[in-house]
Amino acid sequence: MSLASRTSDTVVPPAAPPAGHRAPPADPAGPAPVRHRRSRIRPGLLLASVFLLWLAAAVLVPDLLAPADPYAVDPGRSFEAPGASAWFGTDDSGADAYTRIVHGAATSLYIGVGATAIGVVGGTAVGLLAGLNGRFVEASVMRFLDVTLAIPEILLALVVIGIIGGGTENAILAIGAGSIAYYARITRAQTHLVRRSGFVEAARTLGLPAWRILLTHTVPNVMKPVLVLATIGIGSAIGAGASLSFLGLGTPPPAPEWGAMLSAGRNFISNAPWLITFPAAFLVATVLSITVIGRELRRRAEGRLP
Repeated sequence: MSLASRTSDTVVPPAAPPAGHRAPPADPAGPAPVRHRRSRIRPGLLLASVFLLWLAAAVLVPDLLAPADPYAVDPGRSFEAPGASAWFGTDDSGADAYTRIVHGAATSLYIGVGATAIGVVGGTAVGLLAGLNGRFVEASVMRFLDVTLAIPEILLALVVIGIIGGGTENAILAIGAGSIAYYARITRAQTHLVRRSGFVEAARTLGLPAWRILLTHTVPNVMKPVLVLATIGIGSAIGAGASLSFLGLGTPPPAPEWGAMLSAGRNFISNAPWLITFPAAFLVATVLSITVIGRELRRRAEGRLP
């Protein structure tokens, strides 16, 4: 047998450790387990989601939650305290407060969503006008927006209501008009970011027309953060609509609306406090729940871990 073949068949033993070297003791628990990151369930987010599910049911199937007629009156049961026959008590005309609260959810949400839609559409149009045109147009629009933003939205809504009159639809228009400046400023800033992005520059290099770049690249990427913030704006619009109804400028009675119920119940707060407590509680819970969900959507849109 040749030396080469004997060398290839020889098994080389492992090198001995140096003198005085001690092997590390073995871990009796074994290797450390790999820890997986688990998303924590926040109680506030869970409660907000559950309440919004109830709110959706109250809007879609109110008769399932409260089968009674919200306009039915019974003078013999006026100012009945909360109990088994009337969970949230009755008002001065004997109408069931729980039934009116459930059926009033649709009106309050209608005002919030409608006003936010007007603000988003109008603000997006004004913001794109400022962000896509020259400095003179942009400066003129932004100075007008700065003046508008210096005035609280509820005051702008009151001015519009004073011009066009009260009512549910006019309240939606007034609140939406007051929020246009807010969404326009966000849209304008986002438009500048998108215009300088690489995919828009690549589309221009390929020779795509300006209208196609606007519809397929600019508007979709501008609308993403605007829609996320609009979710939070729905809660603010619901609160503003209830404020106008409380002042008698929104939904007129006897329609079941939370702000109008607060306005009617304030005269009896000393002897029937439930007429104020329950509508106010549902109004606050709705605004807080929508705000919590909106902030969670914004956190996820920004890529921040929960």
